[in-house]
Amino acid sequence: MDAAQQGNSAATRPYRLIAEVDPPKGVSLDNFLQRTGQLQGRVDAVRVTDSEHAIMRMAPIAPCVTLLGRHGLAPEMVLSGRDRNRISLQADLLAAAALGIDSIVLKVGHDPAEGDQPVARSSGDLDLLTMLKCAAALNNGRDLGGEPLEGATHFTIGVALDLSDDVNINRQRADSFPLLAEHGVDSVTLGPTYDLNIIEPFLPAAEASGIRLLTSVMLLKSVTMVRYLNNLPGIPSVPQEFLRRMMAAPVKSEAGMEAAAELLRQLVPISDGVVLLAIGWKERLADFLNSIGR
Repeated sequence: MDAAQQGNSAATRPYRLIAEVDPPKGVSLDNFLQRTGQLQGRVDAVRVTDSEHAIMRMAPIAPCVTLLGRHGLAPEMVLSGRDRNRISLQADLLAAAALGIDSIVLKVGHDPAEGDQPVARSSGDLDLLTMLKCAAALNNGRDLGGEPLEGATHFTIGVALDLSDDVNINRQRADSFPLLAEHGVDSVTLGPTYDLNIIEPFLPAAEASGIRLLTSVMLLKSVTMVRYLNNLPGIPSVPQEFLRRMMAAPVKSEAGMEAAAELLRQLVPISDGVVLLAIGWKERLADFLNSIGR
């Protein structure tokens, strides 16, 4: 039985739609606020990235703070372990909590060699489990060394996991859900895929562990983008049916939007929510929401 057919109690739980947005590459938040303003009241949260794909941008804490108090724009702050050690991670988490940010998403982060400053080095100190231990300790009122805090954090902790084109790697990641739950993880966001069968092993893992499972929809901008994605090693390919559909369409970008809307409809019954990814196409997020009636 494939993922599209598999029943899951996610269909009976509250469904969330989250928009992932990058901070600016600079100090002006004007464009960021304009784009997120178009999402107000139409998504349940705005997830602010942390130098995603190893592209240097403003740290997410300032954009998240600007969103606090704006009706319908609850911020979720992404924190990457790539650029931090355990001391700086705990320090950033305390600063975020002091400023009112209470929802975080932890991820290992992409290799700096993939980004715009490939000579940069990662810290090498933090794997995902250590990051979770840091966040869990702060929520319990102590730092990772066991020292008491002057006030505990109250984070809702999420984790982002990349998907692989190797079924064994995906099963290993699904098998980690009980350990994630032990460390206070509330939700896991899977990386984007247009192949629902890749998601299948994560459904029973989420159900058994009580972790909310969020899936991702990446807007397909062009045929060139699809071909580029399909040539990247280690990640799921976009099925050929979507590529053929886009190639045959008179307006490729509109065909990509339609494919994303179709995928979203298929993901709703099997997950607790969807994160919208508009890589290099942030200006079309509002258009996509229009197309799905949000």
